[in-house]
Amino acid sequence: MEYESDHHHRGSLVVGVLLLLVGLAFMLDNFDLIYIGAPIGHFWPLIVVAFGLARIFEADTPRQRRKGFFWVFIGLWLFVSVLHMFGLTFHNSWPLLLIGFGINAVWKAVTPQPEWRTSKG
Repeated sequence: MEYESDHHHRGSLVVGVLLLLVGLAFMLDNFDLIYIGAPIGHFWPLIVVAFGLARIFEADTPRQRRKGFFWVFIGLWLFVSVLHMFGLTFHNSWPLLLIGFGINAVWKAVTPQPEWRTSKG
């Protein structure tokens, strides 16, 4: 049990440091202190996708897994909108967010709740 906790914290530390470094690099690029390159700058939503995938793979409960899938969905929506894939932009793709929120709500409603959350006593 202790090994799983240490492994989880180590994974969180690695993800945190990577996010910090990538965020710092993008910030320095925004201030023209370093040059990352225009094509790479468009792939920032993949960080959100990676965050969601990490949550899915380390999820212990269906609720955590659902949240991970939601982050992946948001990241993919951002990615598609930033790159204008399939002719989608932020302006014309926002209804996809409503669909995603709807799927998330339905998934939450049909997922069995832990016994401690459903009992009244």
